[in-house]
Amino acid sequence: MRTNNVVYPSGVRPFAAEPSVAWDWWARHGFVPLDVVVEVGLKSGRLMRLAGPGRCSWLAGRGRWVPMSSEAVMNATARAIRSGQTGEVQVLLVVRDNPRYVVAELAWASDRALDEVLAWLGWPMAREAGRLVSVRDRLRARSNDYWLLKAAMAALGLPETSRDLPALPGVSVVVSARGAQSVLAGTAGSVIEAAGRLPGRTPWECVFVDDLSKSPLRLPAGLPPQVRLVRAPERVYRGGARNLGQELSSHPVTVFIDDDLQMAPNYLLEHAVRHLLSPYLVTVSGRMEYLEPTAPTPERLPYGKSGADADAFRGLGGVSPDEVYRLVQRGDLVASRPIADIGFPSDYMGRGPEDGTFVAKALAQGAFVVPVAETGVFRRGYRRTGDLEAVEAAQVDAFVANLERQRRHLDAPAESGWTAAR
Repeated sequence: MRTNNVVYPSGVRPFAAEPSVAWDWWARHGFVPLDVVVEVGLKSGRLMRLAGPGRCSWLAGRGRWVPMSSEAVMNATARAIRSGQTGEVQVLLVVRDNPRYVVAELAWASDRALDEVLAWLGWPMAREAGRLVSVRDRLRARSNDYWLLKAAMAALGLPETSRDLPALPGVSVVVSARGAQSVLAGTAGSVIEAAGRLPGRTPWECVFVDDLSKSPLRLPAGLPPQVRLVRAPERVYRGGARNLGQELSSHPVTVFIDDDLQMAPNYLLEHAVRHLLSPYLVTVSGRMEYLEPTAPTPERLPYGKSGADADAFRGLGGVSPDEVYRLVQRGDLVASRPIADIGFPSDYMGRGPEDGTFVAKALAQGAFVVPVAETGVFRRGYRRTGDLEAVEAAQVDAFVANLERQRRHLDAPAESGWTAAR
């Protein structure tokens, strides 16, 4: 079923509320971050409002909402399913971490199995309690059907109303760089222009991390104070440079972008508004266009098949990590802070599958990966310092070695940190 450009699963009954109702509530309360929860009525008369992995769920009892841990949620829902004690199931948009404030009612899902409904929040369809499940296993059990995010955006009239937003909570941009002096000015300029399109007095910052370039990188003079450059004390490669930049940044949304990419002017706004609606989200740009080294940056959006990968992304899950790599290996990722704090594998050397491995881990821990068709990046072709043929040969060898490291990372427990797989 399609309503307001949202594709609802069969059997789900969407609400037909006017977007202005939810928008007006959000505007009056200063655009606090929101979250989607599933309200489950128990035949005992109590209510559960269930959030996704890594977030707090709630049980209504004795006139107040009592927080529930993820383990408690799984135990309670398993008991309710076994005993047939579940009643009405409703999908709500609420204030993050304060579920008593309902911003919008999104849909009824009473005719669907509760296990399937929880999968829409990021829970694995197949759970094995008391056992460490690998990233690969969890990925096969996950759904990436992010229709709930689409429904929440439709309820608020986004992205059409995003231009009227006041200040957002804040955005950090982390640029991993090495031997890229010729393109730094263009990359920094695109970040500054995109930050200028953020609403109100939205705080932002941009951290360039010089991965121990042979000739230390330098930023152009006259940049705003939000832009700074740090030099890694040792060679840390792209994953390590991103992790260092994340440690030095502070805002609730982080953009990880390569040094040869330039953002479209609407890039930060289009990505940031989606992260207001989910604390466990990774977004990737739907458009990328290659530019020659000396070509001027066009004053338009990058060319690309906007929305072309939407169905592929919604079907992501129950597939091999190779498909994750194919969809996200573009050099830019935007992550809500809990997901950004997962970090990237630090043992990949040279050219590596950092993006695909990071997204697989994020999916395994309950995140959704969503394409943003309304914006994109330009990739600026340039030659890094050093002999080009030697560099390319070394990159091929490093990439082959990194694929073996990736295999070990994907076979490691989903909930653990990264362990060097040298």
